[in-house]
Amino acid sequence: MSVTERFAVWAAETPDIRDDGPLDKARDAVLDTIGVMIAGANDKAAKRVRRAVAQWGDGPATVVGQSNGLAAPWAALANGTAAHALDFDDSFGPVSGHASAVMVPALLALGEQEGMSGHAILDAYVVGLEIQARVGQSVNVEHYKLGWHSTSTVATIGTAAGCARLLGLNSNGMRNAISIAVSTAAGSKRQFGTMAKPMHAGLAAKNAVMAASLALAGIEASAEPLDGKWGFRDLYAGEASPGFDAAMAALGDPLAIEEFCLSPKSYPCCASTHRSLDGLFALKAENNISADDVDKIRTVVPPINFNNLMYSNPQTEMERRFSMQYCLSAAMTHGEVVLGDFRAGGETPEDVQAFMQKVDMVMSEHPDSNPQKPTLVEINLRDGSKLTTEIAHTKGQKEAPLTDQDYAQKFLGCAAEALDGGTAAGIHKDILTFDKLNSIAGVMEPLRNLRAAG
Repeated sequence: MSVTERFAVWAAETPDIRDDGPLDKARDAVLDTIGVMIAGANDKAAKRVRRAVAQWGDGPATVVGQSNGLAAPWAALANGTAAHALDFDDSFGPVSGHASAVMVPALLALGEQEGMSGHAILDAYVVGLEIQARVGQSVNVEHYKLGWHSTSTVATIGTAAGCARLLGLNSNGMRNAISIAVSTAAGSKRQFGTMAKPMHAGLAAKNAVMAASLALAGIEASAEPLDGKWGFRDLYAGEASPGFDAAMAALGDPLAIEEFCLSPKSYPCCASTHRSLDGLFALKAENNISADDVDKIRTVVPPINFNNLMYSNPQTEMERRFSMQYCLSAAMTHGEVVLGDFRAGGETPEDVQAFMQKVDMVMSEHPDSNPQKPTLVEINLRDGSKLTTEIAHTKGQKEAPLTDQDYAQKFLGCAAEALDGGTAAGIHKDILTFDKLNSIAGVMEPLRNLRAAG
């Protein structure tokens, strides 16, 4: 079978996912993503997208922060933007991007529109993530190095497969959904630090819903959009990329959600800062130092991470999320990095701005530009001593997973400003039993009315 046919047959015909391991991980992704959707709904990019889509007619799918529902594609666009607006959503290694900010809004919108159960959504999530992973394995890291934002390319393709799974398409329909999605895959990393960056996740979610829906309606597309001349790999990654052999051999065995695991975030900023932040906090705690004790901080990061963090002197809250200098300075001066460090408007706090002159980010000279290479953090103290650590894995990755308490704390923290405590706790409780819900309406409907959302 061809590459796309193999993926399509597996995605359409693999038995219903019933193992607790992958389903629990998918449920955690739903919980994490709904939390960051709630927190992100008040971001100006999310508000402006809602303002646009509100003109396109009503529908049954919930838009977070908006009383009237929309058709599934437009709800997916709005909610995907909100999910990625604060850069607090999970990342996924094989994609080199954000899996759930695309997948969860798409599946929730389509599932609510079609009256699907919680289990059907989790099953579709696991299947769609598998296709995300195997397509990502086949083109990355070359694809990402070329400047593509994988969240709006690779994740679109896999999420279309998840949507097609939710709609019950056969292998032919699944192949068409994947093929249509390839024709919508786009998005440059030049948009990092702008409103268009979070909108990439929304556009990807919308395109995935539309690709599956169009395939269900009988739209046919190229039988092999991924491989060969002018295929996805050829155009978006080239011959230097790994190719599909290994990904096809690994398809579904083990499931990618267990093989790689998702990486939920502990900090609401670009993941390229997280190892450095973990290293700084570790050194700070172990040595009981304050900002006044520090003469200089130096962090050495892989080239891909260095290039992502393009704002050494950020001027907006969006740019601050992509600034190593700002994030480490906030961590050192305030002792934490939280949502409030990236509020819209206003100047960078004076203490943070002054400390930024002490932070130096250096690109690793190692010939392997794999973004998973360890990050070095050095703190030179005013007394002449030096503290050093090397961080290989950040909290949230497979090697250091979040606990149920971590997920609950993050969700309730994200919901705190937008929902009263009882409502937030009720949504959290329902998501913990998501696999048993015959309808997701009880989870979604309270999200329409958030404080200060407009």
